Amino acid sequence: MINVRPDGFVVLGRERARPLAPDERRAAIIDAVIPLLREKGREVSTRQMAEAAGIAEGTIFRAFGDKESLIAAAVERYFDPEPLRNALRGIDPDDPADEKVHQVLHLLRERFTGVVGFMSAMGMRNGPPPGVQRPEDTEWLATIARIFHDDELTVSTETLAYYLRLIAFGSAIPPVNAVHPFTTEELVALVVRGVLPAATTGKKKN
Repeated sequence: MINVRPDGFVVLGRERARPLAPDERRAAIIDAVIPLLREKGREVSTRQMAEAAGIAEGTIFRAFGDKESLIAAAVERYFDPEPLRNALRGIDPDDPADEKVHQVLHLLRERFTGVVGFMSAMGMRNGPPPGVQRPEDTEWLATIARIFHDDELTVSTETLAYYLRLIAFGSAIPPVNAVHPFTTEELVALVVRGVLPAATTGKKKN
C-alpha cells in the first residue's frame, strides 16, 4: 500500500507531507492496483482500488477519469517489456554459461508466469489488447547475443534465444506444467545437458 493521503499528499516517515506530481500519483496508483487486478480481475471496484492505493475514491476519477481508463493504464504498465529487458541487461556475459542460462530462464519464467496469470484474471483470451507494446524479436535476439559467447555454445545465439523463450513460455502455462511442475534447475539441465549421455549422442542402435 502506498502512503498517500486523500488530499493527494504523500507522507515520508516523520517528514512533512509533500504533494505528488500528477504523473507520480498516477504511477503510484497503478502500482498499487496491479496486484488487485491479478487477484480479482475486472470485477474489482473503484472503492477496492482506492483502498489498495490508500487514497480517496474520488482521487481515482480525478487522476484517470474512470475505472476503465485506470485498468487500461495498469494493463499497459504490466505488459511493458522494459523491466524484463533491464533485468536481462544486468546479466554479466562473463558468468559461467550454465549460470547465465539459469538467470535468463528464471527471469523469463517469472515474466511469462505473471503475464499468463494476469491475462487469465483479466479475461484476455487473445493476448494483450491492441496498442500494448510487445517485445520485439530483434531486441530479444540482440540481448541473448550480448549475454552469450559463440564459443561456449553448440548452437547459434539465435537458436538458443528461441529455445529459452519456448521452454520458459511452455512451463508457464498451467495445464502444461500441472502434472510435473518443472523447477528452473530442471529446465537448465535440459538446455545445458539434454537428455542423452554425451557418449551416446549420434550413435545408431544395432
